[in-house]
Amino acid sequence: MRQRTPQRAMGFALFIAAISFWNFSRLTGCNCIRPIHIITLLTCGAGIGVFLSNLFIWLRSRNKE
Repeated sequence: MRQRTPQRAMGFALFIAAISFWNFSRLTGCNCIRPIHIITLLTCGAGIGVFLSNLFIWLRSRNKE
């Protein structure tokens, strides 16, 4: 069984954040905030948050070795 590694989780999180940012850049008209804008920005923030938490986990485990 594959083990979950912080590097794989960081890559997946960056992939999700990149897709979300790309989708947000394609949306037209930021004058009026629509629900899709909010969902896209929340997804971007969640992807970045997962990336940062896994980055800290990876750095801590690297320092212990």
